[in-house]
Amino acid sequence: MKHFKLKHLIFIAIAAIVASCSSNNNDEDTTATKPVLPKKELRGVWMATVWGLDWPMGNYDSQSQKDLYKSYLDLFVANNINAVFFQIRGMADAFYDSQYEPWSKNITGDATQKPDYDVLKFLIDEAHKRGIQFHAWINPYRIATRTSKSASFPDLDPKIPKEWVKDYNKIRIYNPAMPEVQSRITDIVKEIISKYDVDGIHMDDYFYPALDGDEKINDDAEYATYGNGKYSSVEDFRRDNVNKVVQAIQKVIVDTKPKVVFSISPAADNDNNYNSLYADVVKWSQEGWVDVIIPQLYFATGSAASSFNQRLYWWSQFTYKNALMVGYGLYKFGDPTTGDKFQTSDDLKSQFDYAASKPKVQGSILYSAKSLLDNKVNIMDVIKKVYSHPALPPFLGRTTVAAPSVPADVKISGSSISWSTVSGSRYAVYKSNGAGQTAYLVAITSSTTYSLSEKGTYFVTAVNADNAESDISTLVTY
Repeated sequence: MKHFKLKHLIFIAIAAIVASCSSNNNDEDTTATKPVLPKKELRGVWMATVWGLDWPMGNYDSQSQKDLYKSYLDLFVANNINAVFFQIRGMADAFYDSQYEPWSKNITGDATQKPDYDVLKFLIDEAHKRGIQFHAWINPYRIATRTSKSASFPDLDPKIPKEWVKDYNKIRIYNPAMPEVQSRITDIVKEIISKYDVDGIHMDDYFYPALDGDEKINDDAEYATYGNGKYSSVEDFRRDNVNKVVQAIQKVIVDTKPKVVFSISPAADNDNNYNSLYADVVKWSQEGWVDVIIPQLYFATGSAASSFNQRLYWWSQFTYKNALMVGYGLYKFGDPTTGDKFQTSDDLKSQFDYAASKPKVQGSILYSAKSLLDNKVNIMDVIKKVYSHPALPPFLGRTTVAAPSVPADVKISGSSISWSTVSGSRYAVYKSNGAGQTAYLVAITSSTTYSLSEKGTYFVTAVNADNAESDISTLVTY
């Protein structure tokens, strides 16, 4: 009898251990069956308006402008592009009614003529209707250009004090050294984000001017007034003038509308940024003054110092408190003057492939919109393949936000998948590729139903306005 009790106790103990192991294995199996979400990715296009380059391309009537812009956006949607970087201030002018600067002459052909519609509101609304982010692209200092010193600049608008302006052989700029100018640029950013629902403020690489030949900055007087005794060199003085603007823009965004993303696209060669444009991009990154850095990597792949690969490798090493994205030079493809590698679309695919190998890269911006329409050497074939499925933009905010709740009551009815509402959210519909495998994003929608086009296993997530995403829902099979 004692022997039986002992055997019985041993059996119970073994059964408990087995049950425990089985339970642990079940937990592991549950984890293993969860699909993996694809990497979030911002996919943008620069739309240049200086000289009407991409928009409005010489069209000065409002309907033609609206039609052209909507055709661009529809092309973006068809190719899973989720952001537009639209130039709303290219030469100290505005695509909205500004208290600081005149209307852009590129809208009506005349800077003194007000357009017959709210241009910027239209641009933003049409983008948002299609689930496309709108980043307002501004140039901080440039006011006008001319072909040579012997030519004349356009008349200065009375809203811009002439004592704030500095002229060079081919360019007129706001004087970066003046505190009044630094405040004016910040005030313009505040005006934009206060009046309009932009997703981002963006600047490219126009800081101190890149001058020709032996032309000098000629800022000895400014250095004596604002910098003498404070800096070890005039070069440090210039860099700090730009730093002040970058810092001030970030501060006014945080104080006014903190959800707005601040991005800058510097030149690919950082020595040129630092020593010629006086843009200390690495410092901006280290200090966290900019949310996104998008170097303009307009080169073919290869091993040379100026190749796409080597430039991106460098920027990958010197990214600190910001997201890194890649600027692609689509305009070079099919141009006979740009070299052999740009005479087919093969190298564009190679550039995307190399960027995909860099974990820090969170997106791509294409220069520029007109190149998509021109489609020289069939670059759109590459873009269609690289952007074959939709992508959610990454979270680019400054503080972590809570993820929304998981969509519940997910079910299939006929060929439709449906789910319950999660307040303040859009929804991402995914098709599973199996346990532990990366799913692919089928659609991003504001509806709580979606019509499926192919058989498979699906799930849904909720995505809030900051692009924070919930955990995945229950999997359902169609």
